[in-house]
Amino acid sequence: MIKVQSTVSPATDALAGAVDVRPGQRLLQVAVGDRLYDSDETVTVSGDDAYFGDPSGAPYDRIVVTGGVAGISPHWLDQLATGGVIYAPVAHGGMHPVLAVSKRAAGPHARPVLWADFPPATGPLRPDALFRHSPERVLPGPVSYRVQGGHLTLTEQTYQDLWFFLAARDARITRAELDDPEFDPARGCCAKREPAHGTAWIQTDGSILAAGDPNRVVAVVNLLLAQATQWDTALGRPSLTRWQCGFRLDDLVSQPLWLPHRWQLSPSLSRVAAATDPRPRRAWGPPRPGTASPSRHRPGPVFSVPVGATKRP
Repeated sequence: MIKVQSTVSPATDALAGAVDVRPGQRLLQVAVGDRLYDSDETVTVSGDDAYFGDPSGAPYDRIVVTGGVAGISPHWLDQLATGGVIYAPVAHGGMHPVLAVSKRAAGPHARPVLWADFPPATGPLRPDALFRHSPERVLPGPVSYRVQGGHLTLTEQTYQDLWFFLAARDARITRAELDDPEFDPARGCCAKREPAHGTAWIQTDGSILAAGDPNRVVAVVNLLLAQATQWDTALGRPSLTRWQCGFRLDDLVSQPLWLPHRWQLSPSLSRVAAATDPRPRRAWGPPRPGTASPSRHRPGPVFSVPVGATKRP
């Protein structure tokens, strides 16, 4: 049995519980964060070698990545055994939920197995060019708009489910904090960021805070409300483990990565919703050269702000 090491990271401990590693399986540990497994019992790569894996020990039944990455290295897939699984914390909405990635005839396929966040990797596994906003950067206040809670009842788990859905629906969803005493990060940091209009946060009590020009940020608030309502009523609150996706190869970065593409609900829910984002998109990157602005989703139904919404003077 492969020995699991003690770690200082709750996220890495949770990863150990989510990974299905069985006796006799050959394991590659991509240690871009904590070292989860005893290196004497596994093949371990780190640092500059992490992106390339280790072909000398391939094929691997399991490849476990211990830090937040933007996507899956093609080298890992090349080294994965038939029927093998890659467990990797992949960037999604400013967090790094753990995806179980397998190879299929049509290409890589993934399903989420754990909501978590991990310290980000560096270098080719998480190139800055693929990210619009760094979750470590606190946005300037003040709160300029508020919608009182009560229209959504959320637990910690359903808040995570909602966050995952929002990020699958919209590449502008991220994790963010606000420099304002009224903003409490413990109540949730799921944000919809539109730099030209402002940023809106939905929190665990269902309330929405926004920062930016009150006359412009209301559009961001309304769209966030519409998307949350779609998850709540039209889709019946699917859990994050009900989603699946394919991948597309982004070869415009210096070293290519397979990026999650076209999140869909599992077939049992396909009658309710098809692909949440039917068009190819660069999920975390800035506009491609020659593109004036990020691509926008076709607008859904516009929701007027409910009673209880207040503008800050």
